[in-house]
Amino acid sequence: MMRSAPIGSERTPAFSPEPTAPAPARPFDETAETAPDPAAALSEAFAKRAELVLLAQQQRQQNAQFRLDRLRAAFNARQEEHTEVLRELNALRDMALEQAKKDDEVLKKYIAMM
Repeated sequence: MMRSAPIGSERTPAFSPEPTAPAPARPFDETAETAPDPAAALSEAFAKRAELVLLAQQQRQQNAQFRLDRLRAAFNARQEEHTEVLRELNALRDMALEQAKKDDEVLKKYIAMM
């Protein structure tokens, strides 16, 4: 015969929760106060300083280029004026030479008339 256990005396397993997976890692709270990272702060300060130095250098280069462009423009203007003066002198010299030739012809004709 089978023995039956008394009612209510059934063995019930003790409560054992099933193993659960560890909680997923939450991102850091950005509003939390943390100690400043000196290496990061130094790196950021260095990057800002390098950027300022670069901008200052670019500004100096632009200023130098502007001055150089102004000098070039002034030089070109003076060269054009000088070239124009030389053209005028050449024209005047050519006119004087033609006038001297005509004067010589007139003088020769005047001498021939005598």
